[in-house]
Amino acid sequence: MMRSSTFARSESKPAVLACALAAALGSACQEDGKTSQKHAAELCGKLAPIVAEDVGQVRTGLPAGSQKLAALVDTDPGANLLGLQKAIAGARASVKDLEFAKSTFFSFADPSGTVLRSEADPDMLANRSVLASFPELRKVLAPGSGVVEAFGEMQEMRGVRNGPDLQWVAVHPVTRSGGELQGLFVTGWSFRAYAYRLQEAAKRDIAEIAKRDGLKSTPLLYVFAWKGAKAYGGPVTPDVNTEALEKLDLPAKTASGPWSGTVEIAGRTFGAAAQRAPELAADAGVAALVSTL
Repeated sequence: MMRSSTFARSESKPAVLACALAAALGSACQEDGKTSQKHAAELCGKLAPIVAEDVGQVRTGLPAGSQKLAALVDTDPGANLLGLQKAIAGARASVKDLEFAKSTFFSFADPSGTVLRSEADPDMLANRSVLASFPELRKVLAPGSGVVEAFGEMQEMRGVRNGPDLQWVAVHPVTRSGGELQGLFVTGWSFRAYAYRLQEAAKRDIAEIAKRDGLKSTPLLYVFAWKGAKAYGGPVTPDVNTEALEKLDLPAKTASGPWSGTVEIAGRTFGAAAQRAPELAADAGVAALVSTL
């Protein structure tokens, strides 16, 4: 009996050690999750004002840019496309807000909404109608209209080759001195391309946070721009991360203000945070996933 009892006690030691190790690991993971959650919330707090500034630059700069463009384009803008491209670049460069705007495209469209030329090459938007893809933009044709905006999808405005994307488009009339409509100044961004821009900005912040908090390595980071139930990450963001974020229902989570929590994705604990960016749209915002390595 003594031998049996001794054997039982000795056999129980590995089990006790295993349980202790599991508890320690669980506690460490929980602590890492809280740290990651804190960092994600901090990053969203920094990113939301960036969105507000970026949107403000477009809304403020587009009217002034349209005036500059009206003075630079030929009477028949489509007759000299190279000259039109230079006019677009010149108009944008002459307006500080547009010079620093984070738009992924600047284009000139004729009064029917068909793009004649864009600033960038290759020109994916040439001969494509923005008014056909974004019917809400037709409001810009009304006399005395200013900046008109719309959300939607247009293949030629995509920021990635494959996968879901969304675009925010802003247009302003370009008029001659007599008030005759000459065309439209078109700009905006792809959500996925914009998410990449935000993520690059956040990388600098997370590196500073890691240094400040004495972390051994820089946390893993993914940044998203979202609208409604859909989230859009940068070009290399894993689909599983996007899907996990969308399942959180960010509009509901942020209904009363910024939100943060934790989420398990492919066996890794991420700190998650989201914050609305009402300057862009009432149901739009930024989100971040952070995992302390």
